[in-house]
Amino acid sequence: MTNEKKGIGAILSEAMDIIGKNPNIVILYLIPVILVLIGTLTTAGVFVRQNVMRSAFGGFEVDPEYFLDRALLFLGFASVFGILGWVFGIVADAFAIRITYNATQDKHLSLSEVWNEIGTGKILILLAASIIVAILTILGFFVFCIGALIVMILLIFVKQGIVVDDLGLGATLSKSYNIAKDNFFDVLILVLIFALLSLFLGWIPWIGSILSILVGMYAVVAYTLLYLDRK
Repeated sequence: MTNEKKGIGAILSEAMDIIGKNPNIVILYLIPVILVLIGTLTTAGVFVRQNVMRSAFGGFEVDPEYFLDRALLFLGFASVFGILGWVFGIVADAFAIRITYNATQDKHLSLSEVWNEIGTGKILILLAASIIVAILTILGFFVFCIGALIVMILLIFVKQGIVVDDLGLGATLSKSYNIAKDNFFDVLILVLIFALLSLFLGWIPWIGSILSILVGMYAVVAYTLLYLDRK
């Protein structure tokens, strides 16, 4: 690590540059996007009786009885697409992190070569780590509302430790905590920027969820650059 740390503006600019030069990153996040679209259409089909749908300008008429009759079907589809979206999102994050790392090393590999660097083992560790981070974040919320934000910040680099430095669960949790603690306000600024951006874009009808996923992609690349700069 160089003595001169990169500023937040430089991190955000470099992240956008890496995404622009590596469009495969965007392609990888299209799978969760497609799953979101399918889930949205499925939900609409459950909530809304087709013969009472109006035009997009007129909105929709929801039939409560129609929904209740298909509640179990809705829950089933929602669960399946939710789990698939989560898993493919983790895989996309792993690729984004590794591609970002390779870009900083002037390495340009195909997706299959990047997958060989990641491997199934790291994906399994990432899935386990994501569950642990989610549980700790929820516990932080119950202890104190702002506690969830603090936990999220301190564990923001868990995925990077696994994908970039081949760390195990305990080691990556510890390293993320130490790096984030020493750079707390820089991480906080990035988290707030992406949270506000995702919130704002999420209000856009129909495509808000898709744009939020792409904001998440941008965030993963930016967090990876910050991790590489500060570790």
